[in-house]
Amino acid sequence: MTRFAHLAIAAGALFAAMPAQAADFVISTATGTSNGKTIVSNDSRYAYDTVNYAVQSTDGKSTLNVRATAWTRLLDGTYQVAQIGSWGANGLGIYQTGETTGGNYHTIDNKNGWEFLVLQFDQAVSLQSAVLNPYQLYGNNYSDNDAFIARGYSGFGSAMTAATLKSLENGLKIDTSKQSGDAWFNSNSDDYKGAAKQTYNLSPSQGGNVWVIGGSYFGPDTRNDAFKLNSIAVKSAVPEPGTWMTMILGFGMIGAAVRRRRSSGKAALA
Repeated sequence: MTRFAHLAIAAGALFAAMPAQAADFVISTATGTSNGKTIVSNDSRYAYDTVNYAVQSTDGKSTLNVRATAWTRLLDGTYQVAQIGSWGANGLGIYQTGETTGGNYHTIDNKNGWEFLVLQFDQAVSLQSAVLNPYQLYGNNYSDNDAFIARGYSGFGSAMTAATLKSLENGLKIDTSKQSGDAWFNSNSDDYKGAAKQTYNLSPSQGGNVWVIGGSYFGPDTRNDAFKLNSIAVKSAVPEPGTWMTMILGFGMIGAAVRRRRSSGKAALA
């Protein structure tokens, strides 16, 4: 009975450690809150330091919490806090310090610095797709929505800071001679022939609880990118390192129990 009890305990630990079934979430950026109030759309008088989302999974069985902040990486490489503006179905834009709505510079763009949103999730997710509505910046005769996408890990309960972003940047190990790396890539809007929705089809193993979405950081072309983020689709249940460790321990417990059982059996036969 003791051996079976050991096996049952080990199996229970293993199954308890296994990640839940993946859930799909679609985050509509027009439905957020800031300081407990619903964000106001299509009004240039309103800009937000933080926008929060509580999103139900498509099967209605789980909830995902998301916090969005806006940033600019200045030409000297330093990070500066920016503000988020909402334009309803057109999506979220960014007010870089000193910018106004004129010339479409309130978009997420890479003119006069690199602008990006940081999305912090309360669990690890993989980014599947995003709707990036393209805009034409003042003085350009084109619109382009190439995007730089990156992932990482940071405490959900901690506010994003310039120091945290610098640490995340160092961890990405960006190589400007390439279009992608292990935890980052520049999408190519030419692949979507002008469509706003870009599908990334990332493996669930390529996850993080922090995702960065901004204008192209470098390449794949020399154009200025400018867009507003309308929605994103993510998939949850990416195993955390701690989860894998617990699963490994669970396997170890089962293996040890089986070995003890076999050893006892051999001793009895002898």
